Amino acid sequence: MADEEDFSALPLEQRLGHKVWKVRMNAYNDLAKELKQLDPEREAGQFSNYEGYLSKMVLDTNMAAQEAGILAVAAFVENAPNPTRRREEIVAGIVGKCLSATKAGTRTSSKELLLLLSEVDTPGPVVTGVIEGFDAKQPKAVAAAVTAVKEIVHAFGIKFIGLKPLLKSLAKPFAHKDNAVRTEAQHLTVELYRWMGPAIMPSLQDLPPVLLKELETQFSGVAKDPPPKQERLLRSQQEADEPAESAPTDAGNGDGDDADERADAGPGMDPWDLADAVDITKKLPDEYYELIGSKKWKERKEVIEALFEALKKSIRLQMNPGTGDVIQELGKKIADTNIIVATLAIQCLEKLASGLRQPFAPYVQSTLPALVEKSKERKQTVVDAIRATTDAYFAAAGCDMTAIGDHYFTGATHKNPQVRA
Repeated sequence: MADEEDFSALPLEQRLGHKVWKVRMNAYNDLAKELKQLDPEREAGQFSNYEGYLSKMVLDTNMAAQEAGILAVAAFVENAPNPTRRREEIVAGIVGKCLSATKAGTRTSSKELLLLLSEVDTPGPVVTGVIEGFDAKQPKAVAAAVTAVKEIVHAFGIKFIGLKPLLKSLAKPFAHKDNAVRTEAQHLTVELYRWMGPAIMPSLQDLPPVLLKELETQFSGVAKDPPPKQERLLRSQQEADEPAESAPTDAGNGDGDDADERADAGPGMDPWDLADAVDITKKLPDEYYELIGSKKWKERKEVIEALFEALKKSIRLQMNPGTGDVIQELGKKIADTNIIVATLAIQCLEKLASGLRQPFAPYVQSTLPALVEKSKERKQTVVDAIRATTDAYFAAAGCDMTAIGDHYFTGATHKNPQVRA
C-alpha cells in the first residue's frame, strides 16, 4: 500500500480549505494551537486572516473534522481581539449542524462554544440566533436548540438576554408534535421561572390549562430552592471584577427560609414591561355601545363581563381614541342601578388603569368622583373592587396624591359614614 501523500508542507490557509478531510482536520488542530499562541494586541492581523474560515469549520461535512473545527473556532473566540464579528454565522452553523450532531463530542463542544460566544460579549445575540433553531425541521434539532438556550440562561441568568422575544418563542416548542421537544420546553420554562419568579406567568397564559397546571407544579418545586446565581461571568464582568448576577431578593437581615427568598425573587421585574400592548377596542363586539346602554341589565352585564375577561388576559394595553370612549362609558356605569353591572364596570376600570398606566391618568379626574360616591355600598365585593381601582388610579397618576386628593377629601367629608370610611 502506497504511503499517503504528505500535505503538511502546504500553507495553513490552503490546508484549511483542502478537499481531503484529514488534511482539513489536521489544519484545524494546527490552527487551534497557533491561535492560542498569538498575541491579540500585537498580532491582531493574524486573527483576521482566519475569520473567513470560521463558519466553514463548524459546517464541515466530515464528523471528525467538524469536531476539530469547532475546537479551533473556540480557540479563535477565546483569543481574538474581535471575536464577535462572525458571531451570527458561527451561531447559525452550530444551530444548523452541530447541536444535534451524531458525535457526542461535537454536541458538547458546540454548546461550550455557544457559552463562550456569550461570555466574550453578551448572551443576547447568541440566544437570538439559537432561537432560530426552534423552527428546525428535525425534532432532535429543535430539542437541542431549546436545551442550548436553557443552558445559556442557567449559566448567565436573564439580565443580558432579550426576554420578550424568548418568552414569545416558547409557544413553538410547546406546540411541537414531538414529546422530547415539549419536555425540553418545560425544562427551559422552569429555568426561566428560577430567575423570573411569578413575573413569567402572564407570558404562559395561552398554554393549555393542563400544561399550565403541570408547569405550576414544577414551579412550586423549584420555589423551595435558593435563588439562582450567575455561574459564569461575562468577560466585561471579569475585567471589572463585578459580582455575578443573582435573582434579586428583598433586602433584609437574611432571616427566613429559602422558599421565602424565592417567593420574593424578582421584585424589580415587571411583567408589564415584557408584554405587548393590546388594543382592547378590537376585542369589542360591533354592538358593544348599544348593549352597554341597554335597558336590560343582563345585556349590560354580559357585554361588560366579556370586556372584563378580555382585560384579564391583556396585561398591557394600547391607548387610542376608542379606548377613551370605553373608559368614559364604563365611568358612567359605576352608578348603574344594578350592583353586578356596577362592580364589573369598576373592575374593568381597574384593569384599564393597570394596563394603560400613564395614558390613563387624564381619565382619573372624570371617573374617580363616581367611585368615591359608590363607596357608600356595603357589599364587600364592591368595596374591594373600589379599593383595587383607586390603587390602580393612584399608580396611573404617577403616585401623585394631588391627582386624586381633592376627591378623597370630598369623600372624607361625605354625609354617609360608609363613604367617609
